[in-house]
Amino acid sequence: MTKVLGVNAVGGKLWFCLVDDGGALETEPAGLELLAGDQAGYAVEAFRDECRRALAATAPDRVVILDLEAGGRVPKISDMRTRFTAEALMVAATVDAGVPCGRLARATLRSRLGLPRTGGIADHVTQVFAEPAGKYWAKKRDLAALAARADLLGG
Repeated sequence: MTKVLGVNAVGGKLWFCLVDDGGALETEPAGLELLAGDQAGYAVEAFRDECRRALAATAPDRVVILDLEAGGRVPKISDMRTRFTAEALMVAATVDAGVPCGRLARATLRSRLGLPRTGGIADHVTQVFAEPAGKYWAKKRDLAALAARADLLGG
């Protein structure tokens, strides 16, 4: 049974949800956070190590990172920098672990899951997952789960 680890970045925090053919699974760790500001530079290697440990703990066959939502409110540069750094460190950890990693556009996610184009993706989570899989679900791990499910369907 294939297991995909979905990753949804919110600022410098990466939220995780492991999904297999049976559905979304309780995932530990639920997420990791990269420190912002002056301390971020000192935390880079520690964050990459945490990503490696998260991959070892979840043992996914693949990892998929959900792309930033286009349009709407433009994020601050500092938020985008932290987000992209966290995502890049996660990708580096997947390379270290020999786990394939890809990105998924939100339009592709909607298409693969048959979700409407209207409303936010989070508005349609219950069409795919009837029940939350653990803590930190709404607009965090739920979007990671949707990315993983879409990857399973199209990957």
